[in-house]
Amino acid sequence: MASFFRSATGKAVEPCLIKVVQTRCGPVEYAEAGTGDPILYFHGAGVTGDVMVSVESGLIADGFRLIAPNRPGYGRTPLAPHRSAADCAGVAAALLDSLGIACVSVMGSSGGAAFAASFAATQPSRTASLVLLCPQVHRWDHKRWLPATSRWTLPLLRRPFLRALLLRLYRVQLRRMTAAQFLKMEAGDRYPEVADDPAATALCEATLASTVQGAGYPGFENDFVVFIREDIIGPHGTVYAPTLVIHDETDPMAPVDHVAWFAANCASCETVPVHAGGHLIWVGAGADVMHKARVRFLKEQARRAAEAGSS
Repeated sequence: MASFFRSATGKAVEPCLIKVVQTRCGPVEYAEAGTGDPILYFHGAGVTGDVMVSVESGLIADGFRLIAPNRPGYGRTPLAPHRSAADCAGVAAALLDSLGIACVSVMGSSGGAAFAASFAATQPSRTASLVLLCPQVHRWDHKRWLPATSRWTLPLLRRPFLRALLLRLYRVQLRRMTAAQFLKMEAGDRYPEVADDPAATALCEATLASTVQGAGYPGFENDFVVFIREDIIGPHGTVYAPTLVIHDETDPMAPVDHVAWFAANCASCETVPVHAGGHLIWVGAGADVMHKARVRFLKEQARRAAEAGSS
């Protein structure tokens, strides 16, 4: 699959391996590639871990080991009984135990940011740092937290029967959607800037194909239940790990209010707004800024952790 970020190092990216491992929480399917400091990556709603390993090939080329489990209900990771965000964090921790990893950097994109934040909040001793990309993190208790074009759906999403019907119609729409239409939806106001960008087209072709498949998994509908019902880090919760949040202020899918709210509930949070591809911050003018900011942050936190361990 295509690489969507050209690493400045020019290093070849290792192939992605997809495995299933038995853990104390049951079987977990995960994708893995690269060597170096490990990053536990939480994929967004609808896509799966393997496609995000491909999207994030720049991190692998820059010397990180990317571990992207399929969250409960996706791929060959069963949903029951791990339906909550905290349950998902527990499953990810069990995977780390099976891999012999004590502490990791944690990353989540889009809807996966909520689950990454839950891991950081519930597994603080295992979270070296946290990076959230174009995040959806606040509970959908008001329409302001939904994409602007989807706010009318909130009353329907709150009712199981209507939610199932709405998501069934969305799956039909996805199967009929072209990569260009998907790009227009995800990029929003940035669409004119990326419409003719080959990297943006390649990104949308891969993620659209993954979303068509991923939206058929039970974890997809369960994500909406989590977004509607759960305070991801609790009404008085705080994330204590050093945190970096990167977002495009014109993001049409994850309102910028999520960033401001999360920063207020994080003990140490740096926010980096970029001018990129809307919800697709891996492409567009600011994609290079996004990538360099997180590599800088991850390496800085790794250096500080090493210094603390040697003192």
